[in-house]
Amino acid sequence: MTDPANSLQSFQEELLLGTVRPTPTRLDRDLFLYRDSPLGEGSRMTYVRLEGSTVTALVVFVPEEYIDGVPCAGIGYAVPQGYRGQGRAKEIIRAGIADMQYGLGLQGIPAFYVEAIVGADNSASRRVAEQLISTTPEAMTDGLSGLPAFRYIRLIEKAGSG
Repeated sequence: MTDPANSLQSFQEELLLGTVRPTPTRLDRDLFLYRDSPLGEGSRMTYVRLEGSTVTALVVFVPEEYIDGVPCAGIGYAVPQGYRGQGRAKEIIRAGIADMQYGLGLQGIPAFYVEAIVGADNSASRRVAEQLISTTPEAMTDGLSGLPAFRYIRLIEKAGSG
């Protein structure tokens, strides 16, 4: 399991250094997107909410293997300690999914899956995933860490396509 809190900290540092320059999204001018390809394949999409130059919430979408011929994006989300408990994780996940849905729709892709792998001991992130992704997660052992985790999957479809 990759810890999205590490991604948030790294993104914050790079933002302050000026090495990443997220741009406002078309649907929500207060939602910022930074797109890159760290491993040379696929496109990682990092969405952030900012207060000045401070990241107040982050969600990352990473291409995963297709599910039944439909694209899938693994997501990770994090909120800095001082901003937790305010609904920011749920809000940025909703906003990121809406932007992905819009962008993929423009490319003629009517549906995609989102997948979150959440550590069994992370009750706050599990509550978020259960509210926004799936109420029936699959218990698993994370392949990277070897720790108990839950896999949440949701199909996101263009309105009127399902």
